[in-house]
This record gives sequence, structure tokens and C-alpha cells, in this order.
Amino acid sequence: MTKLQPSLMEVTRTLSECAKGAQFDFGKDTALVAVQHMLWQTVDLFQAAVELGINPANIFSLGKVYSNSAVVIETLRSREVTVVESTTPGPGQFDPCFSADVNRLWDVASRALANRDIKRILVLDDGGRCITQIPAELLRRYEVCGVEQTSLGIFLFEENPPPFAVMSWARAAVKLQIGGPIFSHCLLQKLQTHFLRGKPLEREDVGIIGLGSIGSALANLVLRQQNNVMFYDPDPELLVPDHLRERVTRLESLEQLMLECDFVFGCSGRNPLRDKWPMKHRPDIKLFSASGGDQEFGPIISDLRTRPDFKVSPTTWDIRSEHGPAGRMTIAYLGYPYNFVSRAIEAVPTNIVQLETGGLLAGLIQARKHLKLCGNGGIENTGIHRISPEAQRFVLETWLAAMDARGIDLSAACGCDPQVLAATDNLL
Repeated sequence: MTKLQPSLMEVTRTLSECAKGAQFDFGKDTALVAVQHMLWQTVDLFQAAVELGINPANIFSLGKVYSNSAVVIETLRSREVTVVESTTPGPGQFDPCFSADVNRLWDVASRALANRDIKRILVLDDGGRCITQIPAELLRRYEVCGVEQTSLGIFLFEENPPPFAVMSWARAAVKLQIGGPIFSHCLLQKLQTHFLRGKPLEREDVGIIGLGSIGSALANLVLRQQNNVMFYDPDPELLVPDHLRERVTRLESLEQLMLECDFVFGCSGRNPLRDKWPMKHRPDIKLFSASGGDQEFGPIISDLRTRPDFKVSPTTWDIRSEHGPAGRMTIAYLGYPYNFVSRAIEAVPTNIVQLETGGLLAGLIQARKHLKLCGNGGIENTGIHRISPEAQRFVLETWLAAMDARGIDLSAACGCDPQVLAATDNLL
């Protein structure tokens, strides 16, 4: 069985050492409740939290069924971290099952912490559910602060504001400018390796739903391979990045996108087809999600399940149907984010994605400091807060130094062009 190295990666190690030098400590009276992908990077993150003072027995975590590694879960449990089992939902049923899992996570954490000397809880979230579903009793009993890492979570907060302050790694410049290319590069690699069986995606009509961080990065990568790229985004004030403006075509409706494209990527972080399906589409269209959960194509999955000969491959989890509104359709990997399709201990190489891990650790440190300020009467424990520019710059510069020391070509390894790195630096 694969073993995970016990030492921290360069970014988390350097950030931890810097925090220790500044006399920072989370405190043994701090608990961590987290929704995280059960991947190697989470072992690194939790180990850094432990080295900065959190008792591993006070870490409670939940993964997502489409990205859970059994090796990682076993490793975390061997280190006394509680990992709650994930429910396996039916096609298109991820959201209600995951919501129930989050409630179970809180129940497990609440029962375990009731007889422990805990004063505060830090909530590390991926999608906003763990933050918004915290039981009211825990809000009365403990000081609570959160960290959110995805746009999906931030969109959820627009409808359901969090009951305590949240540090938003999701909207950090480093996350948006560099995280997008990293995850998009991974998704495209996985598509070519697994779905296309080693063939490049080239000279195809490619559609992108949502031209945000992931969508624009994916468009840039796909354009490099001589594809014709179209996109749909409902935001009338969307600013198309300068380097894409003359190279991509904006379409006026989702239906037009579905009719024009052979490959469509859902990058909106929302449920773009809600109340819009069924619609016309190109026969033999192939759909891939770059978002969390299965909501990008949820309405299509629900519809196809009611039609004849609904099939899910037991090995690839691809949905194939001959009975879409306009013929054959394929929804890859049950509509889950395709960068996790290998279901291994890594989705993106951990030595590269440590940029993300370092950002989350910085967010947790900022959340703990925020609670201290609240306790001193300096500020209220409300609102969405960005990760400080100083912390972002520290993480970015440490990551760049680590990549240089490892001899990693960032453009080749994760699609980060020099101009992207320069633009990020200018935003901090």
C-alpha cells in the first residue's frame, strides 16, 4: 500500500516555522472541523496545523465521495484525526447526500468535544455547507471562525450568509490567478489521458460555461491546441481577459453553446441549467465538470435518469445515453469535477498544489488571529474577509522558490505563464 511522507512540504513548513518564530500557536483548546478532499495535500495541511498546536484528536473531517483516497483516510485516522464516512449518492444526488454527511460531521464533532476543554472551533470548508450548517448550539458554546476555499461556497454565502466571520481563500488573488491555471491544466491532462485515451484535445468546437478563474484558464489552455473556443456567461458586465478577448467567441445562450460544441466544460461554480433544461444540443455532445459536486449538469442527469437505457460505466463513472433531447450524450465522471477522475492520492501533484495548501494554512492562522481580536473587543466576528496581501505574497514567493529549487517549469507543469505570475504579483 502507498505510504505518505510524514514531513511537511516546503510552503507549509516555511509558513509554520515563520508562525512559530512569531510565537503563534493555535492552542490545545482549539478544534478544527473541516470539509476537505481526502488527498495527500490534506495530510500535509493537517500535519502543519498539529505542529502549530492543534491536538489531532480535535480535528474532525469529511471528504467528498468523488475525491476520497482510502490511503489518505487510513493515514489520517492512524494519526488520531476523525474522518467521517462519505455517503455514496445516486447519479445527480450528490447535494442532499453531502448535506446529510455534513450534519453527521457536526454531530460527531459536537459529541466528542462536549467533554473536552475546547474554547473555539475553526471551520475549514470546501463549498460552504460546513459553515452554513453549523448547529446553533455550537455557536453559543464556542468561538467560531471559518475559511472558505471555493467560489461555490462564496455563492452559497450570497444566499445564506455565514453566522461568523469567514476568511476567503476563494477570492484571494493568488488562488484566482494561479489556482485556476493549475486545476485547469490538471483537468485537461486527465481528459486527454483517461477520456481520450492518450489523444490530445485538438481542432474541436469547445464550449465553456462561466468565464471566471477556472473557465478563462481552461480556455487559454484549450486554445493552445488549435481548438475553436466559445463561452457562455450570464454576467453582462463580465470583463473578458485581454489575452482572450479576440480569441474566444461569446454566445448569447446556453442552448446556443450546447448546439455549437462537441465538448462542454461546466466552470460556473453554480447550477447553470436550473429551470433551463431540456434544451437542444449537438448530437454526441460530451460534458465535463470543472466545479464541485455535480450541480453543473445536475438537471441533465436527473432528466436522463427518467429516460430509457440510462447507463453509468462502473469503471469510469461516465453517464452515456442515446436519449438526450437531441440524441446521444455523455456526462463524464457522473458530472463530478474531472480532475479527480483517477481517484488517487493526488489530483494535482502535491508538490505543485502546495500553493493551495499554504494558502489554506495562512487562512487558518488569520482566522485564529481574528478570534483573538474579537476576544479583545477590537472587532466583530462577522463578514467575509480576504486573506491578507502579506500572507498571500509570503505563500506565493515561498512556492515560487520551491518550484525553482525543484526545477519545475511552471508553464509546462501547470499552465502558469510568466505573465500570469506577473499579474498576480501586481494584484498583491
